[in-house]
Amino acid sequence: MLSNSPCALITGASSGIGYATAAFFLTKGWRVYGLSRSGKVPAGVLPLVVDITDESSLAQAVKELVKETGRLDAVINAAGIGGAGVLETFPVAEARKIMETNFFGTLLVLQATLPLMRENGRGTFVAISSIAGLLGVPFHGLYSASKFAVEGLIESLRLELTGTGVRAVSICPGDTATPIMGNQYRAQTDELPIFYQKNYTKADLAMRDNVDQGIPPEQVAAAIFRTVLQEHPNIRYPVGSWLQIISPLVKRFLPGRLFERMMAGYYGLQ
Repeated sequence: MLSNSPCALITGASSGIGYATAAFFLTKGWRVYGLSRSGKVPAGVLPLVVDITDESSLAQAVKELVKETGRLDAVINAAGIGGAGVLETFPVAEARKIMETNFFGTLLVLQATLPLMRENGRGTFVAISSIAGLLGVPFHGLYSASKFAVEGLIESLRLELTGTGVRAVSICPGDTATPIMGNQYRAQTDELPIFYQKNYTKADLAMRDNVDQGIPPEQVAAAIFRTVLQEHPNIRYPVGSWLQIISPLVKRFLPGRLFERMMAGYYGLQ
């Protein structure tokens, strides 16, 4: 049955930003499909049990959605994972998982959903990136790298979509109070080369405190909704504390080495 209500597909809808966004769109009268590996989504959201890195399952799920709705007004790719460790010793298998989910997952979701939006001449593709995709974060280098890749993907996609009526944008949250720190690979301090242990411990504690005191995911969800309603959205929208929002601008205008020293001081690196 085709839907008259605006329709959103949200990945990573079982927790964190994805869960909050699915619930938020639902309160605004949208028909919401929540995609996750567990199928746990907010009440009223239509669950799709899929791993976004499984190309065939993802394509089949979107195909069924298209049959039901005939439209996709917004696709929000919020599925993502992190990882803490030292680049020198970071397990390549874990690095691949991060890139598979955060970057290739984004690519697969847009490839599965873009044809319908382009055919209908409308819709917004939103990639949940990160402030860490705009500046490198110590001991979360693979996460930063994956989000830098997403930023490049969206910039290129926007140009390719010229004249289609479809919009693409990245949302870049700062520290957000979600379970991401507890659901990621984390190197044990005593397993690292001694040289890194002190700085790793300091930075890890700082990041955990920042996440615990971060903005609520509902604040990010509201920003996503406002963005989807815009006819001509910007390339990206940082969301978070004022310090994190301005940090990419500070990086742009300060000499590189000075900005590095500021970042090192922020995380207590010596």
